[in-house]
Amino acid sequence: MMMISCSFLNEEPHSGQPENVVITSDVILHRQAVLSLYDHIGSGDDGVGLQGTYRGIYDLQTFASNEAIIPVRGGDWWDGGLWMDLYEHNWAVDNECCENAWLYLFQLVGLCNHSLHLLEQYASLLTDEQQRTYDAEVRAVRALAYVYLIDLFGRVPLVTHYDMTVHEIHQSERSRVFQFIWSELQEVTSLLPDERSNSRGLYYGRITRPVAHFLLMKMALNAEVWTDDDWTDGVRLDGKTIQLLCAEDNKKRNAWETVVFYADNILHSNARYALCESQTKCFEVFNEDATENIFTIPMNPNVYRNRFKNLFRSLHYQHAGALGYGGENGSCATLETLHAFGYGTSLQDCRFNISFFAGKVMVNNEPLVLSTGDTLVYHALAVEKDLTGSPYVATAGARMRKYVFDPGSIFDGQLQNSDIVLFRLADVYLMQAEALVRNGQNGQEPFDLVRMREPIALGIAGKPREATLENIYLERWMELVWEGWHRQDQIRFDKYSDSPEERYLTVFPIPVKAIQTNPNLTQNKGYE
Repeated sequence: MMMISCSFLNEEPHSGQPENVVITSDVILHRQAVLSLYDHIGSGDDGVGLQGTYRGIYDLQTFASNEAIIPVRGGDWWDGGLWMDLYEHNWAVDNECCENAWLYLFQLVGLCNHSLHLLEQYASLLTDEQQRTYDAEVRAVRALAYVYLIDLFGRVPLVTHYDMTVHEIHQSERSRVFQFIWSELQEVTSLLPDERSNSRGLYYGRITRPVAHFLLMKMALNAEVWTDDDWTDGVRLDGKTIQLLCAEDNKKRNAWETVVFYADNILHSNARYALCESQTKCFEVFNEDATENIFTIPMNPNVYRNRFKNLFRSLHYQHAGALGYGGENGSCATLETLHAFGYGTSLQDCRFNISFFAGKVMVNNEPLVLSTGDTLVYHALAVEKDLTGSPYVATAGARMRKYVFDPGSIFDGQLQNSDIVLFRLADVYLMQAEALVRNGQNGQEPFDLVRMREPIALGIAGKPREATLENIYLERWMELVWEGWHRQDQIRFDKYSDSPEERYLTVFPIPVKAIQTNPNLTQNKGYE
């Protein structure tokens, strides 16, 4: 694990199972080999975790899309051109976010392999049932890491054993890794509990069967992309011809039928998911019982070290301070996102005001007055890549609002009581709608369930749209903004690269330090 996940940066892993724990019972083994893995889904360290921290996976998914931007604000947010390079698709092979994401994900893979080693080493402490279910859950966590790896990097090593050395590690083609993940999830899903993961209790924050089914939906939805071993030639397999075996009934389905199949599994699971009356309920303080959330990173300022920095990074200093938070006055919506929401028009979607602060800022029903004596106004349309010299250098851009402010949070609002939402039911319905349309069927019903669910008072009822692929793309943009999915959607809808010569940018480069450490690794096409 050390050699594959950490040595190319010549540093120790951020954390891991303590080797000095004496494993003498099934309870200790379960804690060390299974439950300890969930300490790594979120994090308090930048570059680590699936969401919540800086300079890692979430920033690659968000700021390398056209959803959000961190503009240069005079002397702030230049950071060596890091954020500008992400927005302009101008990253290099030594990009810090890429290195961090690679290191973190392979560290997680290595920890899973170590856990499988422990389960085998101490098998005598377990019943056969425990052995099967513990093994299944660890393999599911490893599959989760590999889903992110093939999405971000395409060609990656398949590391499946704890004691593999660097010399044994070679890259596999993207389609091969896809098939590995698919087979793993097919083998283990039936052994996972058909229970909620987002509610406090035995399975809180863990991968249960509906979480695995969500991953299978994502894989099938992106199968045209993720089974393509040459993503630079502009030629993809057709989702109607891709055949995927579903272990639940041992039938093969095309990619789009598979998405629908697993949507039905989630909708009819014992977890009994249901859309909340408004998406705001998903992001409230103490959102553990939101009926829509499927997989979350547990948050509690007194229990977990997981941080959520996205609000902290986005809000103007004095706006955050008036709420009892800290603020870095950075990230905001792009002009493209404003256009997607119909901002400033009679057709502006009601979810804009759920997801963003724009215009005059009110705190406790009063305008927020800055130290200059001026009222704080976020000038949404004034955003530019470089605001240096702009009269709106500190106030340009609509700011993040999606999570309800938590008065019980600490550490400038970074340690909060609102769990970080990774997977939720609205996405399931939108994936289902997209798959139906791509398969030549009608996706209107699941599309409308999401689009028309907000209360009439918010202004969306009475404005239906046809469930075309273009409208589904826009609906995903509005419904899932700030949730880390837009880059993936852009790629799937062929909206990510401006020209055929830039198709290679749909994956990130293999970090140069990884290649220097392991000569078996080669660079992705376009980055040589």
